[in-house]
Amino acid sequence: MPATGLEFCDTADALVGALRHAVPRPTAVVGVGNPLVGDDGFGPAVVAALGPSDALRPFDVRGVPESFLGPIVASGCPGVLFVDAADLGAEPGRMALVPADRLAEIDVSTHVVSLGLMAEAIRRLAEEGADGRAVSCALIAVQPECFDEPDRLTAPVAAAVRRAVAAIETFAAEPR
Repeated sequence: MPATGLEFCDTADALVGALRHAVPRPTAVVGVGNPLVGDDGFGPAVVAALGPSDALRPFDVRGVPESFLGPIVASGCPGVLFVDAADLGAEPGRMALVPADRLAEIDVSTHVVSLGLMAEAIRRLAEEGADGRAVSCALIAVQPECFDEPDRLTAPVAAAVRRAVAAIETFAAEPR
């Protein structure tokens, strides 16, 4: 079921503006999805395309984000940005920035543990850790076109990868 009232970010600039308000830096960028299932490879494609940055810690978690819970928390990042394909009820390739408190509304069906539960687990583990750190989580979600093209993103989602990478890298390069 598509979520309503989402903040769609149709340009890299719009996504940069939304990121400024959603997650602090340094940011763990968590690419979720299966590249063997067409547009579900959006998250791993974004993470793979990111250039080196002191403000970003990339994690290609594929379809098992729960297996990376410890390393994500251990990264020490106060921001966690999930990147995944999801049913947004929109045109293929449209992206939305989804805050942690709305993750339960997003239909992401290609992995077992919901991103809402992941965000809550990360937040609690960081808060209960030695440094008592607060963590803010969000999701860049893209509307997929299809999951029938193995090893290939559709044109609208490939274009969204480029916009997402440009936005994340611009966000990371901004002065603190």
